[in-house]
Amino acid sequence: MLLALSFASITAVVGRISVLLYAAGVIALLVIFWVFRKINFKIASNFQSETDKLEEKINLLSQEICEKKKITVLLPEKSKKIESLFEVSHELVELYNFQEILDFLLKSLCRLFPSAENIMLFTLHKSSLSLELSFKKEERIIKEKYGDIIEKWLLKHNQSLIIDDLLKDFRFDCNKIAAFRERKIRSLIASPVSVGDTLLGTVRIESNAPSTFSFDDSRLLRDMCDLSAVVLERATLFAKAEELAIRDSLTFLFIKSHFYKRVEEELKRADYKKSNLGIIMIDIDDFKSINDTYGHIVGDIILKRLSAVLIETVGSNGDIIARFGGEEFVVALVECNKERLIEVAQNIHNNTERAKVSFRRKNINFTVSLGAVLYPEDGLELNDLINRADQYLYKAKKEGKNRICFTGQ
Repeated sequence: MLLALSFASITAVVGRISVLLYAAGVIALLVIFWVFRKINFKIASNFQSETDKLEEKINLLSQEICEKKKITVLLPEKSKKIESLFEVSHELVELYNFQEILDFLLKSLCRLFPSAENIMLFTLHKSSLSLELSFKKEERIIKEKYGDIIEKWLLKHNQSLIIDDLLKDFRFDCNKIAAFRERKIRSLIASPVSVGDTLLGTVRIESNAPSTFSFDDSRLLRDMCDLSAVVLERATLFAKAEELAIRDSLTFLFIKSHFYKRVEEELKRADYKKSNLGIIMIDIDDFKSINDTYGHIVGDIILKRLSAVLIETVGSNGDIIARFGGEEFVVALVECNKERLIEVAQNIHNNTERAKVSFRRKNINFTVSLGAVLYPEDGLELNDLINRADQYLYKAKKEGKNRICFTGQ
């Protein structure tokens, strides 16, 4: 009996131990599975991370390759534009005439921007813009003869402007822009023509399609305008220097040598057209006495006053006025018959008599003597005409001064 109980107890204990061992085994297996899963997850995570990094690198490389391809496609075009800019700059710097520079600039822009519908060059004179030159693919009227809000923006900011689509641009009301209303323009680039803060004009290039021009186009236009501005500024200074070289420093009338050059040209033209040309020599009466009485300052004032009378009387319709030397002046009247020659001479005489010079609260009057001749009646060569006019002038002096002498009087 006792032995049977002991056996039963042992069997129970063994059973419990077996259960415990089984449980422990199950737990161990679960732990091993969990650890394995954890390790597997970590390995998978690391692998996924590396895969993601590789994919990201591949995407970046693909994007870079695409961009390089685009650059490769655009490179010949950019290279061509840079080469064209170099050629344009080389030719531009050889030009010294203002109008020639503008003509060349317009032709160059037409070549560099073949997609342009319209190209407009505005020049600035005394704070006022005016349309100097234009290119139009189609026959149309450009109403912006003095620019509009686009040009005002350029002058105000002195910066380039690119508009991809006038319908979407927040800076301007497209309905206020004639280019959109009249010509259905959608995109444009524009640039000031300036040297530093000095504005010489503006350029505008238009297209009927949106997004026609790129930032590279805008930069190219600005480079062209900057280069042209420098050349135009040089041309202006050169023209001023040339003008000063042919002008008398006191009266700012032409000097004798330039008068001869211009009148020789007009005589050839008169010979070709079978027309007349008038020459009037003018000399201030008793000028030495005026200088001796009032001084050379008054003498200079009288010379300037007579110059103003000649400019006001003769006008600027192709006629030539010059200071011949000392107190002597000369006028050449192109396409002039005898009636006009005498009329102009008489007006010079009368207007000079009415002219006064005020000096130290004293009015000083002066008079002139004149000799007038006509080509070809009084001579065929310029020197012959000048000598003949001088003879009539001397005759007027001899007969009492303050008078006009001419052929057939």
